[in-house]
Amino acid sequence: MSNLPLATLRGVRLEKIASLRELGLNPFPAKSNRTHMTAEVTGNYEALEGQTATIAGRLMSWRKMGGMAFGNVQDQSSNMQIALRRGEMQGTDAAAGTLGFENFNLLDVGDIVECTGKVGKTKTGEMSIIADSLRILTKSLRAFPDKHFGIKDREIILRKRYLDTTVNPENRTHFEQISQMLFQIRRFLNERGFLEFNTPIIQSQYGGGTAKPFITHVNALSTDMYLAISHELYLKRLVTAGFDKVFVIGRHFRNEGIDRSHHPEFVMLETMTAYENYEYNMQLIEDLFRHIAISVFDRTVFQVKGHEVDFAKVWPRVLMTDAVLEATGIDFKAITSVDEANEKLASIGIRDVQPSVGNALVRAFEEKVEKTLIQPTFIYGHPIEISPLAKPMQSDPRYVERFEIFIAGMECGDNWSEQNDPVQLLATWKKAFKPEDRDEGEFHPLDYDFVEMLEHAMPPTTGIGPGLERMAMIFTGQEDIYDVIYFPMMKPLLSEVNKVIYDVKDEEAQNVKVDLLLTAEEFAAWLKQGKLKPRGEALALTPVETDWEGNKLKHYEITGLSNGGKVTVRGADVSVLISETFPGIEVKTRPVRKANG
Repeated sequence: MSNLPLATLRGVRLEKIASLRELGLNPFPAKSNRTHMTAEVTGNYEALEGQTATIAGRLMSWRKMGGMAFGNVQDQSSNMQIALRRGEMQGTDAAAGTLGFENFNLLDVGDIVECTGKVGKTKTGEMSIIADSLRILTKSLRAFPDKHFGIKDREIILRKRYLDTTVNPENRTHFEQISQMLFQIRRFLNERGFLEFNTPIIQSQYGGGTAKPFITHVNALSTDMYLAISHELYLKRLVTAGFDKVFVIGRHFRNEGIDRSHHPEFVMLETMTAYENYEYNMQLIEDLFRHIAISVFDRTVFQVKGHEVDFAKVWPRVLMTDAVLEATGIDFKAITSVDEANEKLASIGIRDVQPSVGNALVRAFEEKVEKTLIQPTFIYGHPIEISPLAKPMQSDPRYVERFEIFIAGMECGDNWSEQNDPVQLLATWKKAFKPEDRDEGEFHPLDYDFVEMLEHAMPPTTGIGPGLERMAMIFTGQEDIYDVIYFPMMKPLLSEVNKVIYDVKDEEAQNVKVDLLLTAEEFAAWLKQGKLKPRGEALALTPVETDWEGNKLKHYEITGLSNGGKVTVRGADVSVLISETFPGIEVKTRPVRKANG
């Protein structure tokens, strides 16, 4: 990379773009005439030697030596050398779009180029395209990081993964493997008679688990909705509709913590199978993991968090109470009161008080057992208090037909025989429901539409729900979930140099969005004091009418002010006030919106 400041270097390349256009060349043509990937050429050299081929890709290195020039072109498959000799290749030609040797000063490392020529070798024996012509397909305005040194800054890697996987193409491998995993999951399920459906991401009522949701607003319906924390309840509707085997590979959103194994947006495979119970799914998911291991990675033994894990072996199936009993000596099946359960927890060093015997069991398991489960293991028989959607065990209704998968001490899937008794399910939901903590993710919300569906009779049903990122971490040997998500969630950031290049003011760069609720008097005072100012040349004003128990209420929503978000003003029409305060600003008044009361 050049030592010139980035803004200066970018200016030089903009001048090169201008020079290309003066020569009649388009620095950004719409199409390439590529005939071969680089790996096709190098892998079939003997058959292609002497034949004409056209390759295209990013110019990763470039050097001129007198009447010769050499470059390395990299595409998705691999890379190879191009060799260009003065006098033996086509000159600059606007009609053909070719760049001649005499204008190679307009080329830079990082440009996307197309090279046509004979397949051959240089004097040093390097397989090459001996160029007849060269075209620029996309002119790069920014210098790429040096391939030798690569990118060391972790934050740059995560924010600009495209740079990392270009400079270090070997870092693409596990993302390509993840794509193959998705293909093989679909193939595995399709071969077993499953149908794939798309289910809503924006949902009027979230459900299928307990997690704090993301809330959004649908303007067309004037109502708040949720991003999916699960797709389970929609799959159950499909089962009730007569589809016996269904699945979705869907995006899930949970507005909770971020750490090395959790991300607010993630992908999960969810299935539902009618007329089976959770034991069916134990075998299904064991077979699925083994299928992925063999079909994508051609092996069954993997290093996971420093442990050797073998997916060829039969997975043990252990009751949660038995696992805790073996690890701690405490038999939670024999405990009848929450006080006794908390005393037992305290005896093994767990001081946080639990609300039920079932919760205490789970806490003991998490603290004393979970991290010890290295080989793939099914833990089943969870307490009913934490499993409102699962069917109680006939042998002991304090526990449910549910299992979790643990691999290398990590939870990798949660599955159960679905509760299809609408009366019992609704009673469980209502017992846990607290209106004051709605949307906090502490309990399953009341979904009466779903209960109504159950009252039309859903057959015995069971489902699985492994997270794709967790699976990818296991199979690709990654220990941080950010390393299996190509575009991880990060705070927005605009660098100082980009502020200069794109002429961005500090207040714009901050990307601050604060919603405000003000009275008309407060709004007028803030305008007068300069606390709120237009960010551009126009503001948008939306009148909103709400009918609450026969009372007509009206407020105004203004966007385009310096708070970056929405300003809601109760009471008087503020359009005149805005026009008087900012006479040069256009006020775009939108149609009245009817809001839910």
